[in-house]
Amino acid sequence: MHAVIVGTGGIGTAVARRLLLDGATVTATYHRHRPAEFDAVQLDATSPAEVARVFGEIGDFDTLVVTTGHRHDLDFFVRQSPELAEEIIATELLGPMNLVRGALQVFGDHGRIVLIGSDSGKAGTLGDAASSAARAGLMGFVRSIARETARKDITINIVSPGPTDTGLLSGMLEGEGLTAKVMGGTVRAIPKGRTAAAAEIAEAVAYFVGPHSGFTTGQVLSVSGGLTM
Repeated sequence: MHAVIVGTGGIGTAVARRLLLDGATVTATYHRHRPAEFDAVQLDATSPAEVARVFGEIGDFDTLVVTTGHRHDLDFFVRQSPELAEEIIATELLGPMNLVRGALQVFGDHGRIVLIGSDSGKAGTLGDAASSAARAGLMGFVRSIARETARKDITINIVSPGPTDTGLLSGMLEGEGLTAKVMGGTVRAIPKGRTAAAAEIAEAVAYFVGPHSGFTTGQVLSVSGGLTM
């Protein structure tokens, strides 16, 4: 397995560690913040030309894991600027679409794709309308690609984490604004009574890219402690 992991935050790093344990070759990419733990290639997924260039430099690979998201404070949609809404959708929907297109152009008759999504695409999130719209769009996109690739040994699935113990979540819980209030309420509502460890999300990804998942495609798996059951 040669896995390209897009995004090197808490979940992306956990996925890289997990797949390395399985003996995979891992190539990581980052957008703004170069990881300290391992080498990575800079990539702006919102640019189809840059995706094509970087994937061409990487060469053959058979696994794509996309863990990117847009960091922003929550706010009511009527107060959110159109420019920010478009940036969120470009990052969380159009970017993954560009990456999937690029991967399918590299894959032969075998490939595994996992996108890290969010159950906000099913339930919505107060103050996060643009992101929820992007995540919902991602679900429809993945199901369509699953139908297009089903005759080959190519699968595409989404893992939707609940609140996960990462630096990103810690930052969102700070302060007294809408972001902290919404995220704090979400964490308190988790039936398991705790947040996820990034390694638990990585285990779900490892299944979807592993040797026994070839009959599972077009699915959305919530790893959320029962939050959206």
